[in-house]
Amino acid sequence: MSGKALKPTLSGTRNKTRKRDEKERYEPQVFRDAIIAGLEDVGNNHDQLLKYLCDTATGKFDVKRYGETLLDVLFVGGIISAGGAIEGNVRTNICLISQEPEDVKSFTNIFIQFIRRYKWLQNRLGEEIRKIIMVMRVCLNDVERGLLGSATALLLIEGIIPPTLLSGLTQDHLLKDEISVTFATSLFRTWLQERDMASLTSTLKKASLDPSLQDIFPAGPKRNLDHIESYFKEQGLNEMVQHVRSQRANNNRKLFVSRIKLFVNDDEYNTSELSTYIQEAIDQGKVTPVYAMQTLFSAIANCGDWAGSETIPDDFYKELKQYCTLFKGLAKSHKLQIDFMNKIQEFCYDNINFLKTFHKVIFMLYHGNVLEEDAIIEWHKSAHSTRGQTEFLSQMEKMVHWLENAEEEDSDEDEE
Repeated sequence: MSGKALKPTLSGTRNKTRKRDEKERYEPQVFRDAIIAGLEDVGNNHDQLLKYLCDTATGKFDVKRYGETLLDVLFVGGIISAGGAIEGNVRTNICLISQEPEDVKSFTNIFIQFIRRYKWLQNRLGEEIRKIIMVMRVCLNDVERGLLGSATALLLIEGIIPPTLLSGLTQDHLLKDEISVTFATSLFRTWLQERDMASLTSTLKKASLDPSLQDIFPAGPKRNLDHIESYFKEQGLNEMVQHVRSQRANNNRKLFVSRIKLFVNDDEYNTSELSTYIQEAIDQGKVTPVYAMQTLFSAIANCGDWAGSETIPDDFYKELKQYCTLFKGLAKSHKLQIDFMNKIQEFCYDNINFLKTFHKVIFMLYHGNVLEEDAIIEWHKSAHSTRGQTEFLSQMEKMVHWLENAEEEDSDEDEE
């Protein structure tokens, strides 16, 4: 055994951590309290609030690390917990949802100016609003949802946040009790005060929301377009009323087109049933007589083997002849006949294989007593569409000349 003594050792020693490896503790509650204290010192002066956030807060605190907490405080006054409640019930009134409706635009401008200076916060802002929308049933009342809707409209108009965040409005828990409707109504009202209906429609499309807005209303009777129209009328949003009416008309036209195609292509239906359906649709105001004639003609032109061929066979004209009685019942006035001719002209112009058939179609409709001489002559002289007019006027010259001469001969016979 060696007589060398072992060196004494220390137990429980600790390796020293380098300063650069030390991690700062994440304390959102501490940050919240500090920001709330700063906001309340400034008060509800919006210019001073913006100055505080841009100059003092960003220099004093790690705003980039606590960006979500900062936005929580600025929107709802405190930290939003996972379930939507305000954490610890600690909140300030210096926030968006505590503003008066007339002050929302000024307060929202704080977000716009702040984010233009600190672009890294822009993506977080979109996610913040998306988060609040999903939990607004818990953390906001009806008035506060309206304020959030107004602010969201202003931020969307400025392009600060993406329209896709509105897709969350179709969630079942938000449809209940019309929570989505309350938010959306305020958004629509503010948008239409700042911009037009066309830009709002474009934004709704980007958000993948149904243009008829039915998917933000609760399922059942309240999703009916008549109810939606009445609701917006009560809210005084006349542009939204017109939009809903337009969507109803579009839906009616789509259904009408699909039914007409079914009637024309299915041998089980006869022209009598087709005539009844068309007349009912016109009487109910779903379509106009001109639209009905245009749709029927288009369905006939696209139903046979000739639809894709370069030349149109005689079978097309035979098929068209079967519907002359129906067309005659629809083209009851001089104006309707001219409008119908223009729709045929535009169809032939848009479908190159029908380009040379225009005069033959008009001649058949004339012999089928659908079109009268005066309507054809007036169309040729001054009432025709400008689309392809040189081609179609040239095609019709012989027929118009013949009709004019026939009228002169008839007048001479009357004089004798």
